[in-house]
Amino acid sequence: MQVQHDAKWIGRISSISKQYFQPTFLGAEYIDASIPAMYVGNHTMYGVLDAPMIIDYLYNEHKVAVVSIADHSHFYLPVWREIVKKFGAVDGVQEYVRSVMQQGYSILVFPGGGREVLKRKGEAYQLIWKERYGFLKLAQEFGYDIVPFAALGGDEAYEIGVDASTVVNTKLFQTLLKVPRLAKLLRHGEVIPSLPKSLIPKRLPFYFQFMPRQSLMQIQDVEELKAFREHIQQQIYQGISDLKQYREQQHDLFAH
Repeated sequence: MQVQHDAKWIGRISSISKQYFQPTFLGAEYIDASIPAMYVGNHTMYGVLDAPMIIDYLYNEHKVAVVSIADHSHFYLPVWREIVKKFGAVDGVQEYVRSVMQQGYSILVFPGGGREVLKRKGEAYQLIWKERYGFLKLAQEFGYDIVPFAALGGDEAYEIGVDASTVVNTKLFQTLLKVPRLAKLLRHGEVIPSLPKSLIPKRLPFYFQFMPRQSLMQIQDVEELKAFREHIQQQIYQGISDLKQYREQQHDLFAH
């Protein structure tokens, strides 16, 4: 499995985002390039605003050549597929992920995947992880620590104009989902995006918080794995809450 990491491309593309969103990164002390880890966090709306800045920060600021595990849909379109690959992303197939971990790459995982980026009204900063545990099993298999992180800003950059739930719940769409092949292709409506009121995102500051590394080596069974996953989720939720407080403090500081 050949990983592409185009440092110049990553820096060039993310520089546009950095100028626009002025990201703040906290918790740099928890990033260690010498020991591969799995970075796990929340994915914000549409997923194209937060990921490039995180990859750029880890790669160009901390020399962590992180491989992002991307949704299968990114690899359906030829041109877009090549862009995604330049950021060091691989298709989220377990064999591919196992291959890059064997090569010693750190991994960037958004367990909510495609569904979490296709936010609907009322889902801002919600983790939609379903029953996914595969990423934790891989981390345990290769002895990778988990580095949780929280991202703030992306779910407020767009205001929803047409809610995906409205489309999915129509009689016509529900009729389409009764066709097995269509239901599978549309993932039972999960791939339907909400449409924003404007294609241009709001210009607001982004914040990222990295948290202490955590080992899975002590986990013995599935129940402990579930408890660990819930613990990671709660840490990310707390991180988002802390970032909101930090943002308010920064706003008050500059307001005076």
